[in-house]
Amino acid sequence: MVLIINLSVLKTFLKYIPLLAFSMTIFSCSREIQLEKDQYLLSKIEFTGNEKVYNETLEDLIPLNQKPNTRPLGLPITPRVAFYNIGLNNFKPEKEKERMELFQARLSTLPSDFSGVVKTERIKQKLRKKINRSQENLDSGLKWFWRNLGEPQAIISESQIENTTNIIIKFLHDTGFKDAIATFSIDTLITNDKVKVTYRIHEGQVYTIDSVRFLIDDYRLDSVIRSNISETFLKPGSNFDIRLVEQEKLRIENLAKSNGYYNFLNQYIEHRADNETHSEKDFIEQKHGILELEINNPTGRKIHPYYRINEIVFKGFDPYQEASTISPDTTVLNGIKYITLNKRIPIRLLDKKVVSRPGQLYSLGKITETQRQIGLLNQFSFASSQVNPINEELLNLEYFAPMLEKYTLSTGPGINHIYNGGTGFLGFGIPATLTARNLSKRLEIFEAAGRVFFEGQPSPLDANTIKGSLEIGSNFTITYPNITFFGKDINKLTLKNPRSQFGAGFNYSEPFWGNRLNFKVNSNYSWQPALFTTIYLSVLDASLVNTNYNLRNEAGLQFYNSLVEQQKLGNNLKVTFDPQFVSSINMSYIFNNQSPQKPYSSSRFLRIFGESGGTIQNFFKNKDRINLIETLFPLRQDFNSPDTVRAYFRFVKVNFDYRRYFNISPNSSFAYRINIGITNPYGKNKSLPYEKNFFAGGSNSVRAWSPRSLGVGSARPDTAAGNVIPQPGDILLEGSFEYRKKVARLFGDIQLATFIDYGNVWKWYQIETESKINKANFAMDRFYKEFAVGTGFGIRYDLTYFLFRFDWGIKIIDPSRNPGDRFVLDNFSLRKDPVTGTKPYGLQFNLGIGYPF
Repeated sequence: MVLIINLSVLKTFLKYIPLLAFSMTIFSCSREIQLEKDQYLLSKIEFTGNEKVYNETLEDLIPLNQKPNTRPLGLPITPRVAFYNIGLNNFKPEKEKERMELFQARLSTLPSDFSGVVKTERIKQKLRKKINRSQENLDSGLKWFWRNLGEPQAIISESQIENTTNIIIKFLHDTGFKDAIATFSIDTLITNDKVKVTYRIHEGQVYTIDSVRFLIDDYRLDSVIRSNISETFLKPGSNFDIRLVEQEKLRIENLAKSNGYYNFLNQYIEHRADNETHSEKDFIEQKHGILELEINNPTGRKIHPYYRINEIVFKGFDPYQEASTISPDTTVLNGIKYITLNKRIPIRLLDKKVVSRPGQLYSLGKITETQRQIGLLNQFSFASSQVNPINEELLNLEYFAPMLEKYTLSTGPGINHIYNGGTGFLGFGIPATLTARNLSKRLEIFEAAGRVFFEGQPSPLDANTIKGSLEIGSNFTITYPNITFFGKDINKLTLKNPRSQFGAGFNYSEPFWGNRLNFKVNSNYSWQPALFTTIYLSVLDASLVNTNYNLRNEAGLQFYNSLVEQQKLGNNLKVTFDPQFVSSINMSYIFNNQSPQKPYSSSRFLRIFGESGGTIQNFFKNKDRINLIETLFPLRQDFNSPDTVRAYFRFVKVNFDYRRYFNISPNSSFAYRINIGITNPYGKNKSLPYEKNFFAGGSNSVRAWSPRSLGVGSARPDTAAGNVIPQPGDILLEGSFEYRKKVARLFGDIQLATFIDYGNVWKWYQIETESKINKANFAMDRFYKEFAVGTGFGIRYDLTYFLFRFDWGIKIIDPSRNPGDRFVLDNFSLRKDPVTGTKPYGLQFNLGIGYPF
């Protein structure tokens, strides 16, 4: 018999032997657990019978010590239990006790009187912390590291299950299912001798609210509540849900405290169910009735105390922290006493941000809004308040807001990594930012940022080429907390978080093909007319780019020639690098009521963007040249600068981006997006600045295509050196549908997603080349046949502050193929094409930070 061994298989097997051995060691770590009577090793928990209450809601009712052990991605393994057992097996209490005694001995040698010696106190605090940590280790029988990395084997008792069943029943009754019952069963699993606990739910018919009745003796409070009744959480037809009732009580409390009732608490509010017949039997039979909210008066009083503001004092320092030796400066404006430690604070500007006024009714809402307005200035370290009642009718109000440091400097080593087509480049440099506050006593913020980097720059014409590039840049911005018109503040915007920002900067780079100098100036304004709405206006956004190609260098000459060749084929990639002047006026309207803390909630996002480029040139006789720019910044006239004419652009651009999110369950949602963009490059060159183009494909677009590689229209994408290069378009139509669901938790939420994307980009004008004529331009009679369609799946790892996204896209319809042959799902394969060495219809991987939309 002859034994044939495949060497590649053998190498693969040997490669994974250490990993296999490590896994077997980890997951075989166990300890024998002595169970008491009626105790079980818990494997899993299930819910059955519930139709209207989500499983995720019921799971939240399970106490933490009764939950099953963590199973990554639902796999039948519990690595955290293994880590916990490793800690138990290797813990040495005698050694830990010696460490604690050593810390205690060191602590006892330090002097008890350490007044004025800050270093000694810090040492004491560290030693006490170490002693407490050692005591926790001794009490638990393992180190802090293993306690946090691992978790003990889940053990549950029948009495605990009974208590949890009662908790579930109470929850169901409190949320409107007043006839609900719940039972449980304990089943032993054959595979591991652990148990599965099943909670069986019978919800019954839900009890609903016919109407809400308020019973209020205080006539003024009654008027306040009834005038704001439209904001109630309790609507006819909703469940008799105690959670809604508690929300309504808190709403009434905040409403009362914003209308003079400083001492009002929601404990004064009682709730009960009733009906027209006042019969509990009828209520139980009919399953609906009236919800009554009665607001009681304080004991011995016919009405609630009603307060007005007697005096307001604003202290621009922290009276508990800052030195009292500095003589304060006091100014009275509009009845408010402003006390500061210096004269830097512009009182007249600050006074516009204080909403409260003496003589007004006490209002918690106005106090909160004032603190928010002060915080938005970014001039104070915090803003707090204190209320001091004088009697049952008057109170004094104090605000505290210590100023931040006038100058702050932030710097540090900067590292970036560029990855392109299998090639990587690690760049490094030094960024620094100087921030100065209130220099001209207008509550402005001045920032000067500089950077010197040597970083990788990928070639847009060769996916496998990344070369080092020197980057030197600087930006200067000044931001004012107001918007002025002909020197006067627009007072209507004072409390709308207004911002006026003026900036200028430059960036010099030396890529492998030459050098490039970019100057930029801008003037931007923004304000928030409503809670979820922001408007941005840029009346000046101009950049001047001077480029020198290094044609004496072989790489530079080859790069330049490739750009020229692509331009002949209809791809305006060359415009990115050519000398140019770009100016525009633009405006954005954004509505966004998404909550980062509630990723699965229902919400909406809308962005409408409009831009007019080269507008000022329309007023000149020569609309394709600005003589002042040419005089101040002339182009070089030599062999290294073959492009001696600077490009100017005139265009209009509109973009509409709408996103909708639907909550399906506490841990899942459905979302869709529609993104429409149109530009009309009406200048002489019929071109756009590169960054003003639309692109399709990539992690935030049609994910079955690589970034910026989709389009244009039904034309085949442009290539260079065998690689697809960016495909700029003037018209964009794209959209997505996505389902998201949380499936596990491991230091953060792990989510799975499935999606369908569609879209493409087109040119506004006809491109007179053989490969693109009647294919690349937008035409009403065929654009709907040229949509690319892709599908795929993704994994998301949500760490609250960062969400890492991994998506894999699969092409379904490829518009670059001939009509009738565009459905390509049948061509899906993970193998490389033997001719091209690529996977044109394989999985397209996308890595992103945050959701795709």
